[in-house]
Amino acid sequence: MRLFIFGAGYSGRAIARSAIADGAFVAGTTRSADKAEELRADGIEPALFDGGPLSSEIEAALGETTHLIVSIAPGEVDPV
Repeated sequence: MRLFIFGAGYSGRAIARSAIADGAFVAGTTRSADKAEELRADGIEPALFDGGPLSSEIEAALGETTHLIVSIAPGEVDPV
């Protein structure tokens, strides 16, 4: 399983921990470089995402994703 989490905050990280324990590869987005390092320490491959256009890194990860979680907070519009 290859899981991608848009919004790897509190809920997303809880889901990620369970998936990683089951042997899944997990990637997830965050808005800050500091939090990206926290994700990496938890075994989550981080990707910076500010709600704008998708980076080529995220597009590539989504191309290999088998399971998608959207746990990102909406603004005026849904960023995903």
